[in-house]
Amino acid sequence: MMRRWTILAGPLALAALLALAPWATARTTAQMGPMMGQPLEQLSGDEFDKTFLTRMTMHHAMAVMMTRPVVANGQHQELKDLGSKIIEDQTREIAQMRGWLKDWYGIELPDMVAMMDAMQSGQMPMMPGGQGMPQMAGGGAAKPEGHGMPMGGMSQGQGMPMGMMQGMHDMSMMADLGKLPPPRLEAVFMSQMVVHHQGAVEMAMLAPGRAAHQEVLALAQGIVASQTDEIRQMNGWLAGWYGL
Repeated sequence: MMRRWTILAGPLALAALLALAPWATARTTAQMGPMMGQPLEQLSGDEFDKTFLTRMTMHHAMAVMMTRPVVANGQHQELKDLGSKIIEDQTREIAQMRGWLKDWYGIELPDMVAMMDAMQSGQMPMMPGGQGMPQMAGGGAAKPEGHGMPMGGMSQGQGMPMGMMQGMHDMSMMADLGKLPPPRLEAVFMSQMVVHHQGAVEMAMLAPGRAAHQEVLALAQGIVASQTDEIRQMNGWLAGWYGL
């Protein structure tokens, strides 16, 4: 399940969210388009900053959504407190990054947490098999044509990449975390959040020597420090509480 959520956090899924969001302007989508497929390690300067801030905003929004169930239903207060801190810290950093994108580059990135809330509540249709999906060129609803298609591949006559569709469909799986019994919820959450944090750390470690703004570099260094510490803490609890 974590692997599929990682797909959603990628550039194609961000493009999908922007395309589906009623409050995402055509100008914003056009501004984001050129940076969606570029690996961060191949970018520097302003192009690195724009891409890093956009992708890390999406990544943080995923973390907020993943953490809510354990704050509400976890059984260890230590983990619930850590979850509250993750939500608070990453919500603050989302606001910072969206502000920098707007102030520096004129990019008005939508509220990703609100978009994900809308997906889960059904206000933003995203059902598999074409039901409720946006109509693409040619009149057909976008739907996958097979599992061997690469992330950037387009289904014939449909127009939506397979990875984008799969990632959007699996958004609904996050809601299932809250249905697990507390011990299982905690173990699953920590196992998945460790992997999610590792992804953020790997992204943030690319900033030195590439970031154009000192603020971006400082944010990235803070992410490395804080999330590395949280990984250590969660791994310790997984071992101590659940023998994992």
